[in-house]
Amino acid sequence: MYADSLKRILKRTDERRGCIVGWLTFWNPKNLQKKVDMYGYHFSWKTHAVMIFLALAGVIGIGAVFRLKAGGVVIALTAVIMMLPVLVLDMYHKMYEQKRFADAAEYMEQMLYAFQKTGKILSALKETREIFEEGKMRSCIEQVILKLEFGDFSAGENVFESALEPIESQYQCPKIKMLHELLINAEEHGGEMSESALLLLEDIELWKRRGYQLQAEKKKSHTDNIISVIVSVILCATALYVLDSMKDLFVVKTDFNIFGVGIIQVSSLVFLLFLLWVFVKSSRNLTNDWLVTEKVEKEQEISSSCEMVYHYNEKKEKRKSMLWALPAAGMMLAAVLAGKLILAGILFPVTLFLAMQHKVGYQIAKRDVKEAVYLALPGWFMELALLLQNNNVQVSIEKSKNSAPPVLRYEIECLEERLKKTPEKLSAYTEFCKEFDVPEAQNCMKMLHAVAEMGTGDAVTQMNHLIMHVNEMQNRAEEIRNGKIAFRQKMIFSYPVIAATVKLLIDLTVGMIMMFHMLGSMGGAVQ
Repeated sequence: MYADSLKRILKRTDERRGCIVGWLTFWNPKNLQKKVDMYGYHFSWKTHAVMIFLALAGVIGIGAVFRLKAGGVVIALTAVIMMLPVLVLDMYHKMYEQKRFADAAEYMEQMLYAFQKTGKILSALKETREIFEEGKMRSCIEQVILKLEFGDFSAGENVFESALEPIESQYQCPKIKMLHELLINAEEHGGEMSESALLLLEDIELWKRRGYQLQAEKKKSHTDNIISVIVSVILCATALYVLDSMKDLFVVKTDFNIFGVGIIQVSSLVFLLFLLWVFVKSSRNLTNDWLVTEKVEKEQEISSSCEMVYHYNEKKEKRKSMLWALPAAGMMLAAVLAGKLILAGILFPVTLFLAMQHKVGYQIAKRDVKEAVYLALPGWFMELALLLQNNNVQVSIEKSKNSAPPVLRYEIECLEERLKKTPEKLSAYTEFCKEFDVPEAQNCMKMLHAVAEMGTGDAVTQMNHLIMHVNEMQNRAEEIRNGKIAFRQKMIFSYPVIAATVKLLIDLTVGMIMMFHMLGSMGGAVQ
């Protein structure tokens, strides 16, 4: 577990190092222009020049307000110039991500409408192509059409899966893959798909609404963060001027200037640089990929937790914990014998924790897996509901396994094993994810059992109930995801407040020292 954590930390460090190296290349204006062109927008040097002028003017103005010395102003200007390429790219990146999201939603809706007319993927693609202007989506669709009409496919290769791959790889949207699977299944096996199409259209509409709502919340939070930065600057600047004006209240005049104190100069510079970082961080959060916001937990980050939960050996883990606890217990015993009871008291909870760390680790892993399972279940159930339009329950479960989220595959495999042995028993279904106590999953599995039996109720009614529960569960899961993402953006609001508090404490402390110094000067002058 600890080794996996270390690997993840090292991987993140490498990724960040790569990001920094890539960022440095954008100081070259040609590289910046190429990157903007990749986003599909024209890079305007006039706009870039205006941004540089405004940024430099703003830094010089704020530096003058805080009366930074030349060295501090130069450092602040350098930091802003270094950040400008990032801010320029973010401006275009936000527009690019919004366009990708809108194109993906429009593509899915139009493909469903067009496919229902002819039941052919190729004709649906040709009709869908016409609603897009020149750009990435139209280019991808034309590539797929050419491949379907003139492509050379190997024996045993699924023509449609191979041909549609460029769109899936370019947009990396799970719902596009779900759409393609539905269309491929309908064209290859036939059957009525109107119910499935309506179901998927409703799901896409809810997904689209949630996406725009999340981005609206993030933009609002970004505005709040900017206001927080501005108010913090005004508050700290005002406090400095008030403290500086207090010297005029004394009879003995002095040319002592609080702005010239070294610690005030340094704290002001650090404060302004920190606020610049806050602004950049808040802005960058708006550039996240709209299409993959559902992937809160990366597969590699949750895999070790899954391994611990699904294959947990308490006796083995307990032995490891005891080995970890032995050195601490020995040190605690030595401290008791030496009469150092305070040290022994400190070592006691450490020893206890090490002896119980396997249980603590298991509970943390279980919590993480439960959260990941809850977030993954709605998408899998939705795919099952679509597959059930043309397949029985067991075949649908088998078909869904390959595309299911990794966190669910172990549970799906166990479900398949139970269904092979006792397909008629309700317990074979309700044991699914039972360890994680997800009531919605249990309700959905009971309905799957009813659909499989085909004698315990009307299958269409049961399917409608299943879809209703899946939609409710999906909305709740999306609310959890979006709430976490929005919360991270809102938390940035507190950063300038904390920085301003620290800055004010430093300024007030220096101001008090100055006041005592001037009072001392007054006393000496009177004598």
